[in-house]
Amino acid sequence: MLQLLQVMVIIGYGRYMAALVLTYEYREPASGRKLTCERCPPGTHMVQHCSATKRTQCAPCPPQHYTQEWNYLRRCLYCRQLCGDGQVVSEACSASQNTICQCKLGYFMQDDFCRQHTKCRPGYGVKVKGTAEVDTVCEKCPLGSYSPGGVSEVVCRNHTDCKSLRLQTVLKGGAWHDSLCASCDSLRAGGGLELLRGILLDFFSYHKMSKRKLERFVRQSLYPRKQHDSFQNARLQEYLTMWVKVAEVEKLKKLLKMLRRCDLHDAAEKLKKKHSKVTDMTLCDDSMN
Repeated sequence: MLQLLQVMVIIGYGRYMAALVLTYEYREPASGRKLTCERCPPGTHMVQHCSATKRTQCAPCPPQHYTQEWNYLRRCLYCRQLCGDGQVVSEACSASQNTICQCKLGYFMQDDFCRQHTKCRPGYGVKVKGTAEVDTVCEKCPLGSYSPGGVSEVVCRNHTDCKSLRLQTVLKGGAWHDSLCASCDSLRAGGGLELLRGILLDFFSYHKMSKRKLERFVRQSLYPRKQHDSFQNARLQEYLTMWVKVAEVEKLKKLLKMLRRCDLHDAAEKLKKKHSKVTDMTLCDDSMN
């Protein structure tokens, strides 16, 4: 009996709340009577209040106007014309819905602002891909896999098995770069430095360097003839990218000295180990390749 009473109370309360949403109270000026009028449905607005003999009169919203709730507004609301900075239109305005904006591709909403998705660091891959609502979640690459980082969509990938390709493993894969594979013919022809070129950008990204020293390295060693005031700190990576792509092999050979000259000794030592391995011909001594 008690449960039945509770159910009846809940149903009664639900009907009461629904009535509040669908109706409103209006005092008729002429008679002073208090009337309960029906609200207008979404997509319409109120033209005339109800009376003792007539229901509320509603009319459709004009173009570029809307009402999203049951209402008794005299005029429909004006649709949003422009989205905010970094946003694009997700759904166009309709009579029953305002324009819906969302962050553009590669961005997500945080504290009412569109912020760029996190770019996973080298050695970290994407665990959860970012959307317009949530940021990218990164995870450390497990042993045997890698991710060059610097992007917000790349997952950790397994190292290439050079042996299965019938190639020599010139450099074992690490957390931030793949295994480097080559034939002995290629290595004898000096192809090792070209392999090194392929991971140089990731090397600079992975091994954190002082911005001041990195800027000096780019200014003095890579582009000594370029006007200094034409550099922008935010574009250092772009300058590095351009140099790595076009630098002659002879320049690559001098890279260690260039790093040391700019006090980037730690980076030079780490790169020296990679350099020694890609130029080491002993692995081909007994090879028939």
